[in-house]
Amino acid sequence: MPTSIMATPSEPSITPSTRWELVPQRSIRMPEKELTLVDRCILVALMMKAAPLPQTYFTNVVGISLKPEHRRRLQSHGLIEVTEKPITLALTDKGWARATEELGAEPPKRAGAAGGTLYVALDFLRRLIDHSGVRADDLFRLQINRDEVVPAAVPPPEVPAGDAVTLIQRAYRGLAAKPGDYVMLSDLRDALADLDRSDFDAALVTLNQERGVHLVPESNQKVLKPRERAAAVTIGNQDKHLIAISS
Repeated sequence: MPTSIMATPSEPSITPSTRWELVPQRSIRMPEKELTLVDRCILVALMMKAAPLPQTYFTNVVGISLKPEHRRRLQSHGLIEVTEKPITLALTDKGWARATEELGAEPPKRAGAAGGTLYVALDFLRRLIDHSGVRADDLFRLQINRDEVVPAAVPPPEVPAGDAVTLIQRAYRGLAAKPGDYVMLSDLRDALADLDRSDFDAALVTLNQERGVHLVPESNQKVLKPRERAAAVTIGNQDKHLIAISS
């Protein structure tokens, strides 16, 4: 009588389909299509500015129509943090690492002429970083002043009082946590309460023409308080409520 052979519990039968189930989940690379070209451009802009940016900056300066779906997608990946009043985006540590991957990356399909040119510039930056040995985050956190490069944390020299432009620059440095952060004009006006309104506004118009200075409106007009509305300066038929000075 033939003896039946049964598989013991310690020696399970493994089929090809079972083997696929044993592949660790972390070894499966997430598809790149989960981040759109706009998502990637948002990360690159945040990396290059090396500072939190309000949503209005992307609309008025970068030319990106930043929609809630973009914020949600980047947040779901743990790449950005978002704060309100005004809506502001900032890179997380993971976001910095992901943005750095764009240096030298291939441009996504249908990137167009502007997108292709962007990635040519990013590839140059990667080669510059590789040659210099400077970390990407250290490079973008540097502040360029004319012919010299100094750390952004180094305070600028004292400026004489009496000139509205220099007074605003000095007051901004006292209010902003670091160069490039956005400050409400209402807070800036409070800090310079003795400065004539017309001189203040004229100085803001002058500063708006300088490189590294950005005056933008609040993206969510409903959150503005009366004092913040009253402190706005009108430039180009648009009320500006926030200012950032990165240089």
